[in-house]
Amino acid sequence: MLLFIFTQGYSQVFFSRTYSVPEDGTGIVNTYPNWLSAIFPTDSLIFAFGYSADTTYKEIYGTAFYTFNWDGKLLDYYHIKDDSLHNFFFPEGIHTWDGVTFYTGFNHHNRQESILKLNRFTREQTAFEIKNSIYPGGAIVFNNMSADNSGYLITASKVETGVPLQWRKVQVTKMDTSGHILWQKIIGKDPITEFDNIPFSTLVDKNGFIYIGIGYTSYFGLGAPGEYESLLYKLDDDGNTKKIYNSQRKQGFCFVYDIAKDEKGWLYLSSDYNYNEPQFPYANRGYGIVQILDSSMTFKDYVKLDFRYTGGGAAYLYTFEKIIRTNKNDGVIVGGSIPIKDTLIQFTDSIQRIDTIIGFHELLNLVKINDSKQIEWRKIFRIRNGKDDGYLYDIKSCPTGGYIIAASSYLDDAFEKNGDPYYMSWLLRVDDDGCLIPGCGTVRNKNLESKQEIVIYPNPASNYIILLHSSSEKTHYQIVSAEGKIIDEFDSYLSDEQIIIPVYHYNPGSYFVKAESKNGSSSKVFIKQ
Repeated sequence: MLLFIFTQGYSQVFFSRTYSVPEDGTGIVNTYPNWLSAIFPTDSLIFAFGYSADTTYKEIYGTAFYTFNWDGKLLDYYHIKDDSLHNFFFPEGIHTWDGVTFYTGFNHHNRQESILKLNRFTREQTAFEIKNSIYPGGAIVFNNMSADNSGYLITASKVETGVPLQWRKVQVTKMDTSGHILWQKIIGKDPITEFDNIPFSTLVDKNGFIYIGIGYTSYFGLGAPGEYESLLYKLDDDGNTKKIYNSQRKQGFCFVYDIAKDEKGWLYLSSDYNYNEPQFPYANRGYGIVQILDSSMTFKDYVKLDFRYTGGGAAYLYTFEKIIRTNKNDGVIVGGSIPIKDTLIQFTDSIQRIDTIIGFHELLNLVKINDSKQIEWRKIFRIRNGKDDGYLYDIKSCPTGGYIIAASSYLDDAFEKNGDPYYMSWLLRVDDDGCLIPGCGTVRNKNLESKQEIVIYPNPASNYIILLHSSSEKTHYQIVSAEGKIIDEFDSYLSDEQIIIPVYHYNPGSYFVKAESKNGSSSKVFIKQ
């Protein structure tokens, strides 16, 4: 078992923590990708599967299993080793019925899907293979594992048809916890030349009905403008198709990344909107949406989630991959990673000119949409020195309120600056308003803009501080030591952004956070314990 090096504290009820992991058996900091991909919260513990890479193995890419307490402290970590047949790539989904045996979907080096069964105490692992049922030996990718209340596992995968010029359809598999396959069904539209059925989501409701979300498209990143449709299949527990929803191609709706269902039986699909502008005939453009269907799976409306920078880009870059009902059952929470334009480096060149390198950052986003189809709030999170990329992979409701988020953080100078890995697993717990700072949902933006007030939490701090940027005005921040040395600096112009700054490597003492914008400048002291 590997031991983690903790980089952030866990004294708060709501927390943000990153974790670094050494290579197995060496103690050397592992700078290869590691992140949390699926979480399962219980009353006492948080369980997770994660993507895990380790150079000490024959194949460095694999899966890890995590156990946390509700302070975010890691209690157990296990890197699941390659067993020569399976390499456990890219875990998707997590489920347990007893808190001992856990299941996740994964794909291995033969482009074949499987279910991993893991006993968290004995470390016994078993792989249940899922083969392409219509084209023996053909590729089968994606897994999207779900579970029902009767002890069965459901997966939806994209399968190769074997028909020339036809791409993929979708295979739905139902199996028991011993790996016995009860049935397999093939769904999706019959491919036209170069069209593809791509499943990203499954949902099993409390009545045992199975929903499969599919994007049907001719767009593959290059070539002529694409065509797009969203498909949602409703199957009974025997795999019979009960209902099919499909959007119209002229709407431009496509991938169904996740599915939520309310008490009325209405369905909410985290999806995307695509269009082909005349000036971009060979490139897709678009943004995220939430499609809303009533209990008969009739399209009712959609909510636009257009958070693009000027110019935009491919729709999949601006979509939200996870959607759940709110704890108050008054709307939905969607979560994802959205790129923003940002200053990467600002410097003075050899002839004393100020030059700036502009790039893009992926930032964690949470958005609440109420049942009146209004966006109630949007919260944004950055970690480490404010210049990282953050990627959200899962979000679940906490038993005692708030939400738990599985993510990863990437920072391209993390090892050089602080000795941290470039990729780190990232776990957050926020309240019902998406806040790490207590009461951040009640802060009035106008007051902060007029007073140029700096909000820091916690203060004093041992491991990290959180800066709340509630203005849409661009602000330049500096963290300065008592001796006047600039420790860090970065910009923010995104309203309701919570910037999480690790201070565990700071010397104890007083530090200033300075903020400057066109509205003026101010500073505030925090204490590093």
